Amino acid sequence: MRRRFAFIPLLFLTSFSSSSSLFAFDGPSFDCSHGVRQTLAAILCSVPEAAQADWDLNNAYWPLYSDDREETAFVQNVNKRCALPALESGQEQAGRMLLQGLGSAMLGTQLPFPGPRTVTLTHVRCVIDAFRNRASLMRSKLTDDALAESNLSPEEHISIQEALTQKGFMQNRVKGYGANADGQFGPNTRSAITDFQRSIGAQATGFLTESQRLSLTETPEERRARDSRAAAEEKSRLEALQTQKVTEERKQQEAINRETERVAALEAAKHAEEKAKQDATDREKRRLEEEAAKAAEWRGKIEEAQRKGVEYAKANDLSWSLAEKSNPMTDDKDYEVSSTQTNDSGAVALVQGRCLNDELRFEAVLHDASDPKVPLGLPGSSLGGLVGKKRINDAVAFANNFPLDQFRNRIVLTQQSFKQDDPESADTTWRVLAEIETSQGTLYIKVPMLDPKIQKLLAACKRQSVVNQRRQSSPG
Repeated sequence: MRRRFAFIPLLFLTSFSSSSSLFAFDGPSFDCSHGVRQTLAAILCSVPEAAQADWDLNNAYWPLYSDDREETAFVQNVNKRCALPALESGQEQAGRMLLQGLGSAMLGTQLPFPGPRTVTLTHVRCVIDAFRNRASLMRSKLTDDALAESNLSPEEHISIQEALTQKGFMQNRVKGYGANADGQFGPNTRSAITDFQRSIGAQATGFLTESQRLSLTETPEERRARDSRAAAEEKSRLEALQTQKVTEERKQQEAINRETERVAALEAAKHAEEKAKQDATDREKRRLEEEAAKAAEWRGKIEEAQRKGVEYAKANDLSWSLAEKSNPMTDDKDYEVSSTQTNDSGAVALVQGRCLNDELRFEAVLHDASDPKVPLGLPGSSLGGLVGKKRINDAVAFANNFPLDQFRNRIVLTQQSFKQDDPESADTTWRVLAEIETSQGTLYIKVPMLDPKIQKLLAACKRQSVVNQRRQSSPG
C-alpha cells in the first residue's frame, strides 16, 4: 500500500480545498517524513490536490524517460515561474527572534526584522496548474500499453513491483534508482518487466498488456480459477464442434463458412494494411503542417516584435550610450550600452546591457540622485533579490523577484537567450519594463530592445553565441 502522510500546515490558509484538512491523505511520489526544506516540496506534501498532480505527472513521465535531468529542469522552472518564496528554517527563525530580543533589550523597543514571505493560494494554484499541464503534455505522447500504464493507480503500480520482486525479476541494476515496491517505475522496474516478458515468451516491450499484468499479479487461486474457466470454455467448444459433425451437410456448411470467413479475413487484413499506410501518411502530413504552423507563428512573433519595437523605441525619450572595444580573442567588437533613468522623487537607475554566457543581460544600479553614497531604501526578498513588478512586451505585468548581482542595489532586469522556447527570447522581446518601490518613490525602468544601439549590442551577442555553440559542438 502507499505510504500515508499527515497534513503539513503551510503559511497560507489550510482550507485550500475541501480535501485539505488535518486528516491523513495519500502523499506525493516522494517521502515527506524526512523533513521538507523547499517550498515546492512543502506544497506537494501538504495539499492533497498538489500531491495527486505530482503522481499524475510522474505516471505520465515514467513511460517516456529514465533520465531525471529534464524533470530537475522542470522543477527549477516551476520555482522560478511561480516565484515560490523560500521556507524559513528553524535556525533562521531562532536568529530572527534573538535579534528582536536583543533590539528590545538594548533600545527599549522591538525592532522590525522581516520574516519569511507568505506562501499564498496563488503560489499553490500555479504549482498545481504547472504539474497538470506538463502531465497532459507527457500523456499526449503515449499510446497503447504505455498509455494504459500511465493511468494505473499508485496501488496498482506497487502490486506490479511486489509481484516482480516475489518472482525474482526486480534487481538493482541501475544504481541511484530504487528496486523496491514504492510505486515509481524507474529503470530497474522497466528492466524487470522486460525480463518477465522474455520469461513468458512475449515481446519485450517493457510495458505490460492487460493479460500480462493479470498473469503477473494474480494469486495462485485466481490463476487456477481462470484456468478452470478456460478449460470449461475449451470443453464447450469441442463439444460444439463434435455436434457440428453429426451430418455431412453440416460439415459441408462449416467448410463453406470457414472459406467465407477466410476471404473476409483476407479482405479485412488488406483493408487494415491500406488504412495503416493512410494513417501513417496522414500523421506525417499533420507533423509537417504542425512544424510549418509553429515556424509561421514564430516568424509572426518576430515581425510583431520588429513592428512594435521600432515604434516603441522611437517614441521613447531615453538616451542610450554605446561603448565599443576590440576583443583580441575573437577579432570582433565587444559592446556595452547604458542609460540613466530617474523618477521625479530622487531615485536613479544606471542601466547597463552587455553579452554574458550566450545571453543578452541588462542590469541596473539603484541609488539616491542627490548622493550615490546615500543608501536608497529598497524592498528586500528572502530569495536574494528585490521585489517588484515586471512586464514583457504587451503581456500583463506580474510580480517578480529581481536577482541581486554583486551588490544590494545592483539587480538583474532581464536575461534574454537565443532560444525559441525561452519566454524572454531576444528575437521576440521588444520591450522590458520594471517597477520597483524605493524610499524615493516608484522607479520605472525601461529597456526598448529595438533602440539602434541596443540592436547593435544584440547583433554582437548573437555572433558570440553562434561562435560558442560551434566551439562546444566541435570534437576534442
